Amino acid sequence: MPNLDGGHYFYTGLFPVALETVARADGSVTVPSHLLREALASLPNFSQVRESQDADRRTERISPFARCRSTHFARLAVIDEPAFNGRDPVDAIKGAIKGVDLSEHQPVDHLSRPWLLFAADFDADEPDVLDRWATELWQLMEPELRAIFQHCTGFDRVESAEAFAAYLLRGQLETTMSFNDYWIDPMPGRPLSLAMVGWVTLAVLALFVGMAWLIQREWGGGWAVWVAAGLLGAGVGVWAAYKLIMARGAKPFPTAPDSDLKSVLKSLCLQQYFTRFAITQQGRSAEQLYEAFGRFLEEMRPDDVERPTQPPGVLHS
Repeated sequence: MPNLDGGHYFYTGLFPVALETVARADGSVTVPSHLLREALASLPNFSQVRESQDADRRTERISPFARCRSTHFARLAVIDEPAFNGRDPVDAIKGAIKGVDLSEHQPVDHLSRPWLLFAADFDADEPDVLDRWATELWQLMEPELRAIFQHCTGFDRVESAEAFAAYLLRGQLETTMSFNDYWIDPMPGRPLSLAMVGWVTLAVLALFVGMAWLIQREWGGGWAVWVAAGLLGAGVGVWAAYKLIMARGAKPFPTAPDSDLKSVLKSLCLQQYFTRFAITQQGRSAEQLYEAFGRFLEEMRPDDVERPTQPPGVLHS
């Protein structure tokens, strides 16, 4: 299913940046796209300093998106122009015969204005979770969101969490190529195989052949009935197989075990501390290792995703 896959919602939105000139406090004149870049450049990203954590395990340098304990990733970028991939490749011999002038540029796409890209990946258990996530985001980081989106057209009418959710919905693009790699073991459920698709096609074809047999027995019709039934049955069978494939492909992958943000952060924490544990226990006896591992389990509490854990917005190893 677009946008939702594997217990995660993949949001993608594009928002038009305003074009009107803006006067700064010092009297200089600039444009909203420059102010937007300044706002994004000043937005905290992540922290690598353990000692700067306060009682809430947050620092001034941590991204405000880390306040939302369901957001895995968030990205903001200004798009001025589409990427230019060079000239379209052509056959050199055919081009020479046709007299193609390689010094003459081919058509190039341009945008009428800069656009703000907003992409995010967050925990979701149903397709209609976007409003809830956007509302929570507004409640947790309204000042930062205003500093960013105030340079986009239409945002001046956003005055509440509900209005912000509607604003994100208006700018949303369907995400059909999401990336989610939390599955380690084979996913449960019966996969769709070629044999299953073939059986569906043959079942529909057999149904039409059976109908042709009944028609032939009751009313006659000769070989034309069999030909028509075969063609119709094959066509409808292929159509049914196609619909089956599309319906199965539209279903999102089930949620992978321990793929929510809290579990992922806990896994990162255990990975780091267990690596240190393995290094420090080199050369210990079996009894010493057994006692040390018991203390490790008591201290780290692997089944408790709340603590101790990797703080969101903090990057260290």
